[in-house]
Amino acid sequence: MKLLLDANISWRITKLIENDFPDCFHSKDIPVNQPAKDLEIWDYARKNSFTILTHDDDFEKLLLLKGVPPKVIILKTFNKNTKQIAELLISKREIIESFVSNDELMILEIY
Repeated sequence: MKLLLDANISWRITKLIENDFPDCFHSKDIPVNQPAKDLEIWDYARKNSFTILTHDDDFEKLLLLKGVPPKVIILKTFNKNTKQIAELLISKREIIESFVSNDELMILEIY
């Protein structure tokens, strides 16, 4: 399962979740001009089979406009620090895996 974290999520999370999500990358690490724009992140995720992980509702709009791939996971985790978000993702790993593998689903919101 390949996750691509949007710029609005701390890059530090990749280190905290790498055992549970080994194919996790941050948008700062993709080969585009930085900071990566939403559309660049979208295109990279589509071409490289990533699911986008974000706090940004703009990816929901892109999903509705362009369709899948990529799939989008939107974190609705306001006022949580990096460690808490990492713990939440790890606790939701089975749900995330199920979402990514289900071809009928396009978007997942995590609270």
